[in-house]
Amino acid sequence: MTGDDLLLIKEFKSRIADLLAQYELLETKNSQLNDSVLELKKKIEVLEMEKSELGKKYENLRLAKFFESGYEDNQMAKLKVNKLLREIDKCIALLNK
Repeated sequence: MTGDDLLLIKEFKSRIADLLAQYELLETKNSQLNDSVLELKKKIEVLEMEKSELGKKYENLRLAKFFESGYEDNQMAKLKVNKLLREIDKCIALLNK
């Protein structure tokens, strides 16, 4: 082998080492980003459950305030109760699946 060949081989090895170092750095960063994504997905899931619970509590509070107000319209009260019964029936149907 000539001196030029040895120089090319040395340069090639150096480039390969640089590429491997960059690859390892990118692998580490990718792993960190994947961990962040999983953590954010869990937070989103928790927040969606909290939102759902708050929505249910709000609806219950609204219904309680409606009945508390002494509003005499029985037809409106019946509609609200029927709506709640339909929601309960849907939940029961989902549980039976």
